[in-house]
Parts: sequence; structure tokens; C-alpha cells
Amino acid sequence: MKRVLALLALMLLLTGCGGKQNMAEGPQAPLAAGIVTAAPTKTPVPTAEPTPAPTAAPTQEPTPTAEPTPTPLFVPKAEDSNDLIINEDLYESFTETEFPLPGAPVVLIYHTHAEEAYRQTRKYAYEETGKDTFKTLDKKKSVAALGELLKQELEKRGFTVIHDDTDVEPPEIKSAYARSLEVMEKYPEAVVYIDLHRNTASVKAKKNDVVTVDGKRCARMFFVVGTGIGTYEGEYDTHHDWQRNYALAKAVTEQLRAVDPRFALDIRLKVGRYNQHVSPYCLLVEVGHNANTFEDAKNSIPYLADALAATLIFDTEG
Repeated sequence: MKRVLALLALMLLLTGCGGKQNMAEGPQAPLAAGIVTAAPTKTPVPTAEPTPAPTAAPTQEPTPTAEPTPTPLFVPKAEDSNDLIINEDLYESFTETEFPLPGAPVVLIYHTHAEEAYRQTRKYAYEETGKDTFKTLDKKKSVAALGELLKQELEKRGFTVIHDDTDVEPPEIKSAYARSLEVMEKYPEAVVYIDLHRNTASVKAKKNDVVTVDGKRCARMFFVVGTGIGTYEGEYDTHHDWQRNYALAKAVTEQLRAVDPRFALDIRLKVGRYNQHVSPYCLLVEVGHNANTFEDAKNSIPYLADALAATLIFDTEG
């Protein structure tokens, strides 16, 4: 009996503990049959965005070094756009003093302005083509006569020379160079071409513009070199190496100045072409001017021949 009572007391005790637990937790909702309660979903940890690699700044292309502006070969003279001033360094670079030629060179002397003449004197008179033109159709009194003298002097020095004294000034002087080109083309055997002129000057101011050599009055001379750049684009269809003509003219000029420093004036560089595209051995020489007498000009010719002979060397192996 005691054992039964003890069991009953124990059961009562256990029942009381269960009730306290249920009261503490509160009423529990009954679970529906067959429903399994899912475990609570865990919030995913966000994946960290990869840190982008820093973009390298674009490589800056190095600034190209500016090409130096080339020095012009010549610049116009302020007072005359048809005259040019050669670059000093270029001028100094022309150091040749001799120009070898193949075999026995043939020289052609001609005159684009064959009517040019000199100041008249009692012994030297002529009929002018017009008042104060200092021109004549008399070839014994014009530059054509000087051309014949130069021919003779060059032949004494071993050159083979052709002198063509055709007057190509008519019908109008502006186109004379086109006709003198035809004269040049008549002689394909020619190697050296000399266009002999006289310059224009004030008679009153320049009567005594001479040098005295060996006791004789000699007309001063100078050479004209054409670059062929023209006075407008496209004026000339053929261009040439004018620097070769210039180098030759400089060499002859220096030969004349060795006789007398004032014998030869500076070379005149021009925009024209003067038919110098035909050969690198083209010379346009002005022997004195209209204030000189014919005798002044005549006295200069042997010295011009000497200067040419010292510069134009025969290449016997050519």
C-alpha cells in the first residue's frame, strides 16, 4: 500500500512540473498532420564585388620634334622682285674653280639682244634704231662685233667656237628669248653657251665706270643667272639646276677679280630662266653698259677669254 501511494505522489509531482513548463512557454499551436516545418532560411552573405584593377592612364604620344624650317636658297630684293639675293651659306659652298669639259668643247656665242651698242664717240658712230636707244642694226658696231672678238680670243686659247650673230629682237623684244633658244638648238654639238650683252646705265653718271688694266680703260662685267622660278607659277615648263650655272659664273667672276677686284660686279640672280636650262655651262655676260665706249668694252674681251680658259678645262680623257 505504501508503495502505491509513493508512486501516485511521484506521478502527481511529475504532472505539476509539465504544467509549469507549458504555462511558461505559452500555448502551442498544434501542428498540422504531415507538415514538416522547414528550417529557417539563412540570408546569403553577399559576394563582394571584385575590386577592379586600376586602369592605367593612356600613354601620351611624345610630341614630334618640329622639323627645322629650311633656310631659303634666296630671297627677293626689296626694290626689285625680279632680282634675288642668294643665301650666303649657299654662295660660300660654291668653291669649284675649274670645270672639266669632255674633249675639245664647242662654244656657242650668240646674242639675245644683238642690237645693243655703246656710247657714241667721234670714232664710233652709228644709226640708232630709235632715239636714245643705244641700239643699232649695224653688227660691226653692236655687241655682235664683240661676240666676233671673243670668238677669236677663245680660238687662240684652243676652243672650237661658233658665233651666231642672228638678230632675234624683232618683232618684239619680250619674246626674244624664245627665238634665241631656237638659235641654241641649231647647234647640238655645243657644250658651252655664251649669251653676250651690254647693260644699261646712266650715261652722265657712268662715263668713267671702268677699271684700268695694263694702262687701258676696260669696261666692267657681270654675269646674270636665272633660277627659272618665273614671275608666276607655271611660267616655265622645264626647270634646271641653276646652281651649276651659278657656280660656273662665280668661278669666272673670281678669275676676273684676280686681275682687278673691281673688274667684275656681283652676279645678278634673277627669277627668269634665260635659256640656261639647256646646259650647266650657260653664261649670260654683260660686258659694260651704254655709258661705256665700244673701245672700253673691246679692251675687256681678252681678259674675259683668259678667265673662261682658266675655268673651263679640257678633259682630254673624256
